[in-house]
Amino acid sequence: MPSAGRLALASAAAAVRTAGRISPSLGAATALPLFMNTRPRMAVRAEEMPVIEAAERSELPVPGVRGRGGHAVAYSWPAPQTAGEDAAASGTVLLVHGWGGRAAQFAPLVRELRAVGLGVVAFDAPAHGSAPGRGTFIVDFHAAMAELQRRHGAFRAVVGHSFGAFAALIAVAEGLETSRLIAISSPSDSDFLVRSFAAAVGLGKASTEALRDRFARRLFPGETGLYERYSAARHPLPDGVRLLLVHDDGDRTIPLSESERLRAAHSAWLDDQVELMTTTGLGHQRILSAPPVLEAVTAFVSG
Repeated sequence: MPSAGRLALASAAAAVRTAGRISPSLGAATALPLFMNTRPRMAVRAEEMPVIEAAERSELPVPGVRGRGGHAVAYSWPAPQTAGEDAAASGTVLLVHGWGGRAAQFAPLVRELRAVGLGVVAFDAPAHGSAPGRGTFIVDFHAAMAELQRRHGAFRAVVGHSFGAFAALIAVAEGLETSRLIAISSPSDSDFLVRSFAAAVGLGKASTEALRDRFARRLFPGETGLYERYSAARHPLPDGVRLLLVHDDGDRTIPLSESERLRAAHSAWLDDQVELMTTTGLGHQRILSAPPVLEAVTAFVSG
């Protein structure tokens, strides 16, 4: 993040802490816009540009929360017309970026998957990448995934990163069709997202609880059990789905313990069809382009 962006974030966090000292309710009200903020938008790197420029683009309508409509931007890379002799698979793989991310982050993986004969689709969620908008949440990710499934049919695999991995876990548990799911650097539930944000900005316990309540009421009015529903550690994936978890042991954004929690939960449900790959020194972002991770994910997807 540029220095100006870091200063702005530090200033906003200080305002949240000050408001929280006045009252938990005021602290939560001040914190919520910062919690929902998706800016600054991630830029496309030079090495990612050829892959993005080669994609077929289209709009994905999303209904939004509380009637707030918008659209995502879809990217499609059809399977090569003539797959090489080493082509190991067929079908389409869905890639889901994380909070503040964009489809272009998957450029190295797109190249690897197409090299083994697979088609690939991805999207920029609202307020991310090239998609318009000022805000988004998990329902927008789910709407984009559902529309891509309508267009392309059941996916051979779904690969998600960070918040996108969490969204994919919930989507598959609720009916998105695939037989393989790869969750890279994933949180285990929405409660972790709220509490880790609150800890990062220095909110006290009372303000954190007020933020949890305000977030649920603002985004999902009238819905009960929000944090139970949006928990990938509480809801099993369908029978027959294989799960690969990938996480760096030094991830400062989402700790390895989140994937360990997911492995423990899903191992009981999926008859041990769950793997956890740990890396060292890759952090939260570099893990997406590291050769060992690309090889493991491609092998898992191609089967």
